[in-house]
Amino acid sequence: MKFNKFFGIVAVASSALIATSTFSMNSAKANDVANFYKGKDITFIVGFSVGGSYGAYARMLARHMAQYVPGKPNILTKHLQGGGGARAASHLYNAAPKDGTMLGFLADSLAVGQLMFPKKAKYDAGKMHYIGRLTPVNPVLMINKNHPVKKIEQVKTTQVIASCSGRNNQTYMNVKATKELLGLKFKQVCGYAGSAPQTLAQERGDVDAQSSAWISWKIRAWDKITSGTIIPLVQFGLEREKDLPNVPLPQDLTDDKEAQAIFKFVFAGGAVGRTLISAPGVPKDRIQALRIAFNKTMKDPKFLAEAKKRNANIDPISGEALDKITATVLSTDKKLVQMAGNIMKGYEKNCKRDCKKKKKKKK
Repeated sequence: MKFNKFFGIVAVASSALIATSTFSMNSAKANDVANFYKGKDITFIVGFSVGGSYGAYARMLARHMAQYVPGKPNILTKHLQGGGGARAASHLYNAAPKDGTMLGFLADSLAVGQLMFPKKAKYDAGKMHYIGRLTPVNPVLMINKNHPVKKIEQVKTTQVIASCSGRNNQTYMNVKATKELLGLKFKQVCGYAGSAPQTLAQERGDVDAQSSAWISWKIRAWDKITSGTIIPLVQFGLEREKDLPNVPLPQDLTDDKEAQAIFKFVFAGGAVGRTLISAPGVPKDRIQALRIAFNKTMKDPKFLAEAKKRNANIDPISGEALDKITATVLSTDKKLVQMAGNIMKGYEKNCKRDCKKKKKKKK
């Protein structure tokens, strides 16, 4: 099987397309957009809990982007967690107004999750349009320092209990793929209502380890990292974080070409990272105006100063580049998707505290 097309395009998008594209709008279209947005609110729907990196980046962007949107609307943030981000994706796709007044901070694994769990994906990522990316991500599995495991290879003989939220979220998919393809003794406790409850579970000893974006760890737990309270065990992505050159990627730990290909497919969301996306059907002139506003924000001195203060990485690419990444992921070889899907079987909501509420079955 040939997987080079997929990986080559994703790699180009995550490195060569770092510089955001520039746009221009004629005055008539700009005036139309300004008249529409004047006096209105734009809401950023965040698909995860308040304490994670999705919310942190959404709020930071909201504080600075409004000034660049024609008509200068207010920008608000609202959290709609559930299903590892699937609930927010479904809401933005199916229920949100299709006029550019509601945008999403959705799972970086949006397209991968659509292929892996088609029955659960109540959206089509190929029909949505990205506004831009703030930063790529590498999730990192952090383990408590008092656990006997200090290296990923030790999980072959010693069990590590790792938390997760929904089945189409990286907290489940990344660890599950690593467990199955490397033969590791991971036990997953799933169903947590976001990253903040998982952090609490790790702190009180309900679980041993948590997978979260490296950028999120740096923002909310830098003191724990530097003190050694938590230790990076493995990272998930297409290439290692510059901060973590000695922390392995799962694909570095096997010579099996099919396993390496599956890992890279499952980890493709890292190139997408923390992004702003629109619902399908939003008028093209508004998409263009929002992309212009986003790109200007990425160069705004006050925005960059806040990001630096918060230890938040900024490494943007354009909405068009992200749309291309999504199209490439959605065209992935069906045999590869099927192999990855078989590995993901067995998801179970089995957490005991701070879990997502189960829906009551209709009688």
